[in-house]
Amino acid sequence: MAARPHAPLVSAALGLHSALPALPALLALAAGCAAPSDDVHLAPLFSHLSTAGAEDEHEALGGVLRTRRDERGGDVREWEVHPLVCHDEYDDERDDEHDDEHDQGARMEESSFTRFLVPLGTHREWPDRTQTQLLPLVRIDREPDENGAQGWRLTAWPLTLWAEDSTERLQQGVFPFAGAWENFATYDRLAFFMFPLYLRTERDGGTYHHLLWPIFGWGHNRRGELDAHLWPLAGVSRPGHSEGGFLAWPLVTWSREGLERPRAGQATTWMFWPFYGERRQQTYSAWNALWPFFGYAEDERSGFVSWAGPWPFVKVQRPGTSGEARISRAWPFYSRVETDGLDSRWYLWPIFNQRHETYASSERHGEVVFPFWDHFVEDDRAGKRVGSWSKLWPLYQYREQDGRSRFAFPTLIPLLHVPDVDEHYGWLWELYRSESGAGRVRERAWLGLWRRERDGGEVREYASGLWSRRTYRRADEMVRETSLLFGLLRWRASRSLGLEFLAPAFPGPGWPAREREER
Repeated sequence: MAARPHAPLVSAALGLHSALPALPALLALAAGCAAPSDDVHLAPLFSHLSTAGAEDEHEALGGVLRTRRDERGGDVREWEVHPLVCHDEYDDERDDEHDDEHDQGARMEESSFTRFLVPLGTHREWPDRTQTQLLPLVRIDREPDENGAQGWRLTAWPLTLWAEDSTERLQQGVFPFAGAWENFATYDRLAFFMFPLYLRTERDGGTYHHLLWPIFGWGHNRRGELDAHLWPLAGVSRPGHSEGGFLAWPLVTWSREGLERPRAGQATTWMFWPFYGERRQQTYSAWNALWPFFGYAEDERSGFVSWAGPWPFVKVQRPGTSGEARISRAWPFYSRVETDGLDSRWYLWPIFNQRHETYASSERHGEVVFPFWDHFVEDDRAGKRVGSWSKLWPLYQYREQDGRSRFAFPTLIPLLHVPDVDEHYGWLWELYRSESGAGRVRERAWLGLWRRERDGGEVREYASGLWSRRTYRRADEMVRETSLLFGLLRWRASRSLGLEFLAPAFPGPGWPAREREER
């Protein structure tokens, strides 16, 4: 029998009619959903919160993905894909408490900072230059040259240096194949081809050639004096400011330094390795025997005296007026080094260390008990506490600096203070973390399952969909709002109004965006 042409329409009408009784419930549920701008906390899957300071944050997968804005509806100023990459945008007006652990001096001038494959990769942007690097493989710099024109420079492992700018300076080479570099290290010019097959260097007016480096070498300094060697048999070196030579290297070596000075002010050194050697310069004299195990040095004019032996176990050095370090060492039982800005003592190295560090505007006192404990406090010149650091591995770490602090439990990396590593990988193991600064406190449990955001305006607490509380002051009284069961049950309590129920805001808690504080 032929099918009736209106059968699909009739079936659809009957289905719609059967759904009509459920329509009021569906409309009520839709009316009870949180608005797109309201707080949602479903950690570790997803959360959208108005955090302390009225900043806007999206987070997913327990902290793998995160974005931050200064306020809801604003531009994204920080985005993260942990542990792969993190990007921050900076401006002149924002004092970013999220980045208090980074290099403040460098960050003040930066417009953006990207970290990737932490701690190996970074990309920095300034108004007039950029820098990208992936340690230890490659680094690329783009910046104005001395003429103000934009140039670039590539440095790559094992040693590739290639640069272009508006100057005539030559820096093009891929080591060890071929290249020519000007103003490289201590050389005016360095050129090579299939190193160690051929190498040519220029320095202080002298030119030197090398074949099968370091075996054959010859050249002349700026005064035309010969510089040549057949290593390791014999050689003489005359770069201009000094001269030296060797026989059967390293058995016999000698040198004379400071040729631009009168003979009395020059330093002479000779060594019959490893048995005995001497060095003399004016009132200074030194010798060593059975190098490196025994050595002695003294300077009659300054009162400097140093004894080392047997190395590395014993060393006693008294600086007199020379400005050198004062050293007392009976390794590994005890050692002390006193120098400009540092007083460090070790007991049973590397177990116990005490240190006092002096800087231009502050002083630090600290101690280490390897590998479990690292601690220091920092005071300014007036004695005011400006910072501190404590790490009890593997239990916790705490850092305070310039009115900001960070606490985390537990900590998996012993001793070292590595904020970039903590930021990119800490979410995997930190069961609790607290960050405070500028009148704001942010706390979170593992994967963001529990959060607390507190500033001068209000306190918000979250427990992944099940419970949330918002506490704030209205007029002269405290108001407390509570959300249960994914925002389906919500109420407000205050002294003047008592208890009043709020509309559902699924999936909860549905708190509105905070009012931004004046900073």
